[in-house]
Amino acid sequence: MLQDKTLAFLKKLKKNNTTEWFKENQTDYKKSRTDFEIFVSEIIDGLAKMDDNIEKQDLEAKKCIKRINRDIRFSNNKSPYKTNYFADFNPNGYKSEHASYYFHLEPNNSFVGGGVYMPQTPTLNKFRKEIEQDFKKWESLINQKSFKEIFPNGIESPSELMTVPKGFDKESPAVEYLRMKGFYTMRKLTDNEITSGNAISEIIESFGEVKPVIEFLNRAL
Repeated sequence: MLQDKTLAFLKKLKKNNTTEWFKENQTDYKKSRTDFEIFVSEIIDGLAKMDDNIEKQDLEAKKCIKRINRDIRFSNNKSPYKTNYFADFNPNGYKSEHASYYFHLEPNNSFVGGGVYMPQTPTLNKFRKEIEQDFKKWESLINQKSFKEIFPNGIESPSELMTVPKGFDKESPAVEYLRMKGFYTMRKLTDNEITSGNAISEIIESFGEVKPVIEFLNRAL
């Protein structure tokens, strides 16, 4: 079970996002990071029982967790650290472009889901083509009652094109999705839900609902 102290550390980091403060609070950071790694390991164990591809990858928690340092080279926001922990569980390996499962931990903004977020254009177009060619199957997956209950916003995208991209049918019934620059789902989780004894089962339940969508998208690669 995730500790309240881990969320407390992230809250403090948000208020004191400086290199100096971070160095002074290395002990608390390491404790929170270890707690999150343990939690992620439990997620991997549950996910591996549900998805054979995850089991085959034999994922390690520390390799699934994204680094806390921010890349500030091209950003107006010069805060050196992220104020969240993020873990990605890819059924095709750590560096794969395939659709994946993920978990985001942040005070008052935690979520779980799956899919792809702004992939490179060649890869994105492969996903678009898969949706266009088998749109009835795509619709059947995202219109499942249980899927909508877990992910009320359905399939989301970081941004959308104004028109259908070159090489795709402007009259396609899938036009709404062809304009998307990513395909992902998001289920919000409260701080109380995240630190409860049911957190892992809630996360795995969410992964179970998005699994068919991930498998559909990954057929394209």
